[in-house]
Amino acid sequence: MKKVLTTALFTSVFALFALPFASAEFDGDLLSKPHRIFEIGVDSNSMTANSSFGLKDVLKKHIELDLKKLADEMPNDGFSVAFNNSETAFINLNVSSRFRFSIFSGLESSGHFNIEKDIFDFLGNGMNVGEKKTVDVTGNADIFYNMGISFQTIIKGYGIKFKPSYFVPIAYVPKTTATSYVYTTEDGHIVAKAEANVDVYTSVDMHDFMEEKKSVDILDLSASNLLSNGGFDFAIEIERNWLHGLNAGLYTRIPLITGTLKNKMSTRVWAVFEETNALGYLNDTESHTNEHGHDDFVYSTNENLKVHRPLKLGLNATYMPFGDFFKIQPSVGLAVKNPFSSDSIFYPEYSLDFRLSLLHRIFNFNLGTAYQNQIFQQRIGFGLNLRVLEVIAQASMCGTNILASFDRNGYAALVGVRIGF
Repeated sequence: MKKVLTTALFTSVFALFALPFASAEFDGDLLSKPHRIFEIGVDSNSMTANSSFGLKDVLKKHIELDLKKLADEMPNDGFSVAFNNSETAFINLNVSSRFRFSIFSGLESSGHFNIEKDIFDFLGNGMNVGEKKTVDVTGNADIFYNMGISFQTIIKGYGIKFKPSYFVPIAYVPKTTATSYVYTTEDGHIVAKAEANVDVYTSVDMHDFMEEKKSVDILDLSASNLLSNGGFDFAIEIERNWLHGLNAGLYTRIPLITGTLKNKMSTRVWAVFEETNALGYLNDTESHTNEHGHDDFVYSTNENLKVHRPLKLGLNATYMPFGDFFKIQPSVGLAVKNPFSSDSIFYPEYSLDFRLSLLHRIFNFNLGTAYQNQIFQQRIGFGLNLRVLEVIAQASMCGTNILASFDRNGYAALVGVRIGF
């Protein structure tokens, strides 16, 4: 699989002019002039975040966990963890502002998990004897490979960018809910139980790899097998100049044909905890039992799960109050993860970036804030453009809520390299 994806990534040819610090699918600024006629480039963007814990909380010699404080400070929507990663390779051909043609290739993955607040209220504040609490743990994850072409031009003052893409779902975990409950008894017992049925859909049959403990070479990673079940979506951006120094337009990515996953591995995950003498903590007579595990995996190779990449729709703008060396770029939109299905997930997106270019765009700086792919970001970046070589680097503080992103409850790093003339 690694060989197939690596080959696909680096045999991509011709991608559109990429703005410095471009970390989203839609970057706007379609009316600007290209920096280079031809360039080859690679971008790598990785981010992870949670709602409650930062590096400062875990990088300690002695970790102290105040359960009551944790419960009091826990957001109303509970504890959440999210990740998003993308790797893209491209070669750009920019004949002029009216003719920019591209082909690109990349790999992207994302996931989001949440534990309801009630469990932390119980851990921090306790519960009444005989009381029962029910808590849900939800999660979803996906991995996609994509490749496509892009064409950008200017027609009657409108910057227009067309971007059809062929994508292949590699792995997909649909929205899954684990139901757990906690209750106490009059004789001092505390019992907690949780279980969930987990389905993992994959592009290849995982039976021998999982059960026989064989190497990855056992998997059918042929291009014909991986690429035959892909889907198709179509993105378009439109922009025009409305006022002096203000360009604005819209963007969208519309799913047209679903990808298909024919392989599935299923199991039931469970955990049981029983505290038989909670007061025993006072005199070292406490006793408890805990068990956890999962049932044997059940495999299927005749599934027909239909999967889309997220649908996206929004508005973006580029404002240049003093000239094109300083740009203010806001955007706002809506995304739908796996649209047209029973487990669709809706979420808004926005971004606001301030970009400064100095000495004929040799030095480029970026300062921005965003909520994209269910992760809040506060980001700062630097780019060095020497014409034949451009290097960009951007770092972000992240969180699954806006306050957590300022508290450094996650981090992101974007690195990009372009070579051309």
